[in-house]
Amino acid sequence: MTPEIASLRIARSIRSVEDDMDELLAKAGELLAEIARARAATDNVAHLGQRPMARVANMQRSLIEARSELVRAHGDLSKLAETMDIPIRCPEKNMVDTDESARTAAMAAA
Repeated sequence: MTPEIASLRIARSIRSVEDDMDELLAKAGELLAEIARARAATDNVAHLGQRPMARVANMQRSLIEARSELVRAHGDLSKLAETMDIPIRCPEKNMVDTDESARTAAMAAA
């Protein structure tokens, strides 16, 4: 595998993880909102839902910290690619193909 192909694969994977983490953060926010709405709608006393809400909020905090680490890792990988003189911007159509002729044809068509 060439460094360029490895770079494309890593770029695709890290973007996928970033997108998945963003989706998880959004879902965790929705869960927190649903817990708060359910507590209010069922007229439960405030302290009954407080502990699970606090746990979800702590989970969100951990997710934010993990997302921040991922951003830092992405930056480190970008710097590494630059030092290796590998393009850090992905082409519009990511073609990760082990067949050299297919990859060459795809790049020529782009």
